[in-house]
Amino acid sequence: MNRTRREAGGPPIMPSRGRDSIVSDQKNAGAAVKAALLANVGVACAKFAAAAFTGSSSMFSESVHSVADCANELVLMVGDKASDHKSRGDHPFGLHRVKYLASFIVATLLFFVGGVFAVSQAAGKLAGLLDGSASRQANSLELVAALVVVGVSACLEGYGLHTSIHEARGRMKRVQVEDDSLIGFWRRTKSAELASVMMEDTLALIGLAFAGLGIGLSIVTGDELYDAIGGMLVGLVLVCGSAALAFKSGSLLVGESLDRSTRELVVHAVEGTDGVDRLINMQAIHMDEDSVLLCLKVETSKLDRDYDVQTVDKIETNIRRALPWYEWEIYVEPDIWRAQGAA
Repeated sequence: MNRTRREAGGPPIMPSRGRDSIVSDQKNAGAAVKAALLANVGVACAKFAAAAFTGSSSMFSESVHSVADCANELVLMVGDKASDHKSRGDHPFGLHRVKYLASFIVATLLFFVGGVFAVSQAAGKLAGLLDGSASRQANSLELVAALVVVGVSACLEGYGLHTSIHEARGRMKRVQVEDDSLIGFWRRTKSAELASVMMEDTLALIGLAFAGLGIGLSIVTGDELYDAIGGMLVGLVLVCGSAALAFKSGSLLVGESLDRSTRELVVHAVEGTDGVDRLINMQAIHMDEDSVLLCLKVETSKLDRDYDVQTVDKIETNIRRALPWYEWEIYVEPDIWRAQGAA
């Protein structure tokens, strides 16, 4: 497959507003991860202090959750930094996909550090309470302090989720896709950082709800058993959520194509190019959320080398003008359409 010619051998044609938009999104994404890291460090310290003071199983599980979140944000920041490095030739399409590897590592950390460890600790305390080796008498005053920490943490995590939702809405608008539900956006987004942060914030709020419920019931009944159950539920939430994030980040790492609406825009740009009789085949894969590898096979009006070069150049220009918010690596092969071989 012959690589398309770029004008004057220079960089891909992209309106400045499209490039600026991409750069702005990348800066905002990095700032969001840093802000989330700072918030989680403070929340983790407060939770550990409350867990040590009260002995609350739910609060300890939440403390482990916050530590996992801090580690996750560090991994995402390292992955984002590494993806910007230029390849020395051993990675011909660059290091974009390091972001997706980082997201997969985040899912692993959530599962083992956040989920499995929290479940094992809560299970140990639950077993002690049930067999009588540990006292089930709850200290209501101490648990009230833990409940206050849960409430403050919920406010901080809620603000983080609100920020993630705002960024998701903005991204849908920027890439001109139809407004979707948050679940629909999470499933189709190609942003590893945004998918990870949205999942973390959602799991945090669900976990805090279970922790608050367990602590609240222990305060009302005076029985530590409910607090231990709350800690167990927090761990199970993390296990299930990390599995969903692993599936999403694994799919991105293997390689996802363009979403339906973006694909339609590309097809329209190609078929609307002067000199193109038919789009025979198109394969596209996201290298990261803003970089796309696109391979095309087209039938031109006449198979002449000079004519085909001009047509290929027009195709490339039209695609970049129609979708300036992406960085394109485009390969075009002029060919003859055959009904039995059409894809």
